[in-house]
Amino acid sequence: MKIFSLTDNTPASLPKGRADFLLAASVTHTCDIQGITQAGLPGKMYLTPTLDAEFLSTGKVFSLEDLAETASGIPTPGLLTRAVHTLAPFKTVKILDLGLEVKPQQCELLSFDIYPTPSIASENSFDAQAVFEKGRAFGRSYKPQGDYVIIGESTPAGTTTAQAAVHALGLNNTGLFASSFKDAPTQIKQATIDKALSKITSDMGLFNKLSHTADNTLMFVAGFLLEASHQTEVVLAGGTQMAAALLIADAIASRDSIYHDPRHITLCTTRWIAKDGASNINALLSQLNFRAKACYADFLYEDANIPVLKLYDKGEAKEGAGAGGALGYGYMQGLTQKEITAEVERSMMAMSS
Repeated sequence: MKIFSLTDNTPASLPKGRADFLLAASVTHTCDIQGITQAGLPGKMYLTPTLDAEFLSTGKVFSLEDLAETASGIPTPGLLTRAVHTLAPFKTVKILDLGLEVKPQQCELLSFDIYPTPSIASENSFDAQAVFEKGRAFGRSYKPQGDYVIIGESTPAGTTTAQAAVHALGLNNTGLFASSFKDAPTQIKQATIDKALSKITSDMGLFNKLSHTADNTLMFVAGFLLEASHQTEVVLAGGTQMAAALLIADAIASRDSIYHDPRHITLCTTRWIAKDGASNINALLSQLNFRAKACYADFLYEDANIPVLKLYDKGEAKEGAGAGGALGYGYMQGLTQKEITAEVERSMMAMSS
């Protein structure tokens, strides 16, 4: 196994057995701001979660000719999640429609009557409490088919909304959040966050503040993990966005005395996030009211023959579509870095043929 603790790099692990995989797929129109994210095709960022959902579920995409990739050709981290699922299948794969512009095809799609969130830079807001409660209700009702649950996300511009939300909680956030870019568009992101924060007043309640800063994925996942962790182990497959969801859950639970057991929650991300010099996921997690179980899958594309994949090792993309948790699951199933890389490349070749 090549899974290590985020805090001290000692060997770590995920739960044993086969996992259910849930993908929290949503659109925040914050992604429409030019230059704020490269998690997809310019002008079509709203399609990224749809394409990730289709590819993860089937190994194909139907809503566009090709996989979601950046303008410079860097493909989705969802390739890793799909590769693991192909080689050591999850017990089930379900897509959570948390506000999509285009419904994915050929997926097991669960709908919650949630619409895309407006840009946090606009005057509009969304009902963060209603989405949080829908997440809680799903967490209470969800019956795992496997031995535990992995939940990942596909939400372009989600690190920007995550940073704004954590700021709204009154927590340290500057320089702690990752970006899909190697060189983050810091000025664009900060200007967007400043616009969101300008709508907040001192007399606002917690949910009202989050309604102006967060997104559907953050609020739904926060609600889900508080309840689902009562009955099963929950792995948050992601980086600083999932750390933000955990911080939101902790803040609400602490304020409203919602019982939860953090011993049943683990965050698992990629090496690219763990070693990212431009962000600090450990500093985010250190602000929780408990010591989080957090680890990373020690995977690099050093065995890749397709050159564009090696850009991951240089700091591009880093995480998404549950890649970190999926890699950790793959290692627990006995897969190797070479096997996963070879399957990623096979998928890319099949898509281009």
